[in-house]
This record gives sequence, C-alpha cells and structure tokens, in this order.
Amino acid sequence: MRRLPLALSALTLMLSGCSMPMTGASVSPTSTATPTPSPSATPTTAPTPTLVNGRITVSNLDDNGAAVVAGILYPPSGGACGANGKYDSCPVTDGLAQRLDSNPVAGAEPLCRCQNTYQSRIITTESLPPGNPGAIAHVVLDFGGSTVTLDVTVIRSAGGWFASDTSCTGQDPGTTSIYSVMPPACGA
Repeated sequence: MRRLPLALSALTLMLSGCSMPMTGASVSPTSTATPTPSPSATPTTAPTPTLVNGRITVSNLDDNGAAVVAGILYPPSGGACGANGKYDSCPVTDGLAQRLDSNPVAGAEPLCRCQNTYQSRIITTESLPPGNPGAIAHVVLDFGGSTVTLDVTVIRSAGGWFASDTSCTGQDPGTTSIYSVMPPACGA
C-alpha cells in the first residue's frame, strides 16, 4: 500500500510542472521547425516590344516572341506592317527588309503576298529543330472566302526576335521563299 501514495505524490509533482492551455496559464513555446520557403511560380511578364534604332524589336526574353513578331507583321485589323512600301521599321532582319522593299511579288504587297486587305488572321507557332534558335509562325489570312497561308521564319538572337523569311505553308520553302527569283502568291 505504501507504493500507491508514493506513486500519487510523484504524479502530483509531475503534473504541477505542467499547465493546461485552456486555463489561461502560460505555456512555454515548444520548438517547431521553421518552414522552408518553397519556390513559387511567379508569372513574369514579357517585355513589351520597343523601338530600337527605328525598328520594332521584340525582346529575346519573350518565349512567345515568334507569335508576337507575326502579330506585329500581320495585325488583326488587316494591312501588313510596312504596307506603305518600307519595311525597315518592322521586326525583320535587314536582309528581309531589303528584299521586301524591292517589291519582289508583282502586283501584290510582298509581306502578305496579297492585293486586298484581309479581314482576320490566325497565328500558330512551332519551334525550329534543336540547335536552331527560333520558330516558324504559321499565319492564315482570311479574306472572307479565300485565304493566304504563310510560314514566317522567326529567329531568336541576342538582339531580339526578328522575321528572316516568308514562304507558302505546305509548299516547298525553297521555291516559295520571298528570296526566290519569282515568289508566288500563297493563296488557297
């Protein structure tokens, strides 16, 4: 029987060192692990195209640069960039600007290869093969009953994204390139 009072005394001493949180007694903080911040996906906004030395430049930091370039070249309202006959201010390479300025498509605006203003456009892109920095922008221009389909090669360089060539979608790029001797219309 002597063990029972001894056990109760020990239990009383142990419990007196504790306090119940609900009674308002102070509770010493327990150590907890400090949470490690986890990286969060913070959306970053691509820089807006800017005018550099008189030319619209799309930042090479913009992963959608090919679509942005194609959207500038072929705005939704119709009327291609440079429709005034000069392409030096468009986001194109010097070589493409010179070729377009030479008006290589007889009787048509050389960037869209068309004679009329399109009503709408659709742009999709696909990456160039590995090792080639850039993409192909597939552009479909709708004239309300007829379409023009173009592939725009857009390169990604240290200076930004720039269109370097146009050709007819689904046709031989060598013979339909804007650099060919007589670039054809790309109508369907």
